[in-house]
Amino acid sequence: MQETQVSTVVTDDFIQCWQAAGRHLQCQVEGGPVWIRAHLDQPFMEHLSFRLGNQLFFVRIEDADGQLKTPGSEAALQKIAEKCKGHACIMPMRFSFGYWLPTEKGWGLLSLKDRKPVNPPDLVTDEKIEMTDWELHDFAVQVVRKNLVESGEQVTASNSNPELQPSIWMGGDTGLQWVVVQAVRYPQEAKIPDNIHEIEAAYKAKGARGNFAYVSFANENQQRDTPLKEGEKPLPIYRGEKAFVSYSGLLDINE
Repeated sequence: MQETQVSTVVTDDFIQCWQAAGRHLQCQVEGGPVWIRAHLDQPFMEHLSFRLGNQLFFVRIEDADGQLKTPGSEAALQKIAEKCKGHACIMPMRFSFGYWLPTEKGWGLLSLKDRKPVNPPDLVTDEKIEMTDWELHDFAVQVVRKNLVESGEQVTASNSNPELQPSIWMGGDTGLQWVVVQAVRYPQEAKIPDNIHEIEAAYKAKGARGNFAYVSFANENQQRDTPLKEGEKPLPIYRGEKAFVSYSGLLDINE
């Protein structure tokens, strides 16, 4: 059975530090980077993440004075960076004269590996990079989350780790609900996970209702109305390039 979620306490001091770090990164490039994670939904693998060109950056905030309690771990940061073929970064912050400020110059980032400065624009190349399964799953969770919020649902938590289910929790007038999200690459077809009822049983005591949702992806130039020939591979889905996206909506797990 897949892992279940564990909540941690997020302090007001951490929220203020996190907001200051996000504002600093937003100002480093005209129009800001393309944000991947810019919310405080639990659980945390990284605190902030973004794309610049064809590179991904996963950021863990650190109090340079060691006084701030920060959720997550460096091991989790390293894992998501490796699974997404991105860069694991530490962002040391210091509280001074009523403000949280980065201790490092420029983007304020250090490599988790060797604590050397990281300047994201220097790492951007013209190489086409195919999206990893973890990237695509994160994209799928974002699509489902955005649609739920826009339809008036109260999303209380979400996570982009495909090894950790459910992917999304909702509250509100309809009661507690969870959603298992699946990302599907053309020409694959979605399939409700075999362990869906194990997940259902794990949260039965909470009275939570389960849902399944999938998001299908294909290269924008893929001819989807014509079956692939024997031995033919679908066009790759590249990081930062347009793709065909189709969302299933919420589906009953018993159908």
